[in-house]
Amino acid sequence: MPTQQRKLSEIMKELADTLLCSPGGVPSSEAAEVALFFANVAWNESVGMDGNRERCRNVWETIEADTPELWNELKSNDISAMIDELVQYKRAHYPSDRRRILTCGMLNGRVHVEWLGPAAPGVDSKWEMSLYGLVRMGKKAQAIHFLEETRGMSRKDATKRVRQIEGELRMM
Repeated sequence: MPTQQRKLSEIMKELADTLLCSPGGVPSSEAAEVALFFANVAWNESVGMDGNRERCRNVWETIEADTPELWNELKSNDISAMIDELVQYKRAHYPSDRRRILTCGMLNGRVHVEWLGPAAPGVDSKWEMSLYGLVRMGKKAQAIHFLEETRGMSRKDATKRVRQIEGELRMM
C-alpha cells in the first residue's frame, strides 16, 4: 500500500511495537502508551520537528519515576537510543511520508492519530503545529491572539482562520 494511503495509526503501532520486548504481544496500557509516545516524538523529529525530544524529556522522566516496572516490557531503558532507532526505522521504511503528528495515543483501546500534511513550502512547521495544537486543545482565544501577535492579523481575520482550522480538525 502506498505510504500516504496507509493509516498513520497502523504505522505508529508498527513503530511502537519495535520497542516492546514481545512485539505483537499484548502490552500493558502503560507500555503501549509510552511506546506510542516515543514513536510520536521520533516521527515528528524525522520530519523536521526538531526539539521535540528535549521538550518531552520531562514526560519520560516522570514516567521513569512513577512506573519503573514499565521498563520490563520495553526492550531498553535508554530512551534516547530507542528514539534514535525509531527515527532510523521511519526514515528507512517511510522516507517520503512527511505527515506531522498533532496527537497520538490510545482511544477506546485503539491507536488514534491526528496529523497534518507536510508543511507547505515557506511555512514554518513549528509555528503551524503550535497554532493547530492550540485549536486542537480548544484554546480558541489563545490561537486568535497567537495569530494576531505572530502574523499581525486583525482580530476578525484571526477569528476566521481559527474557525477554518476548527473545521479542518473536525474532519480528522
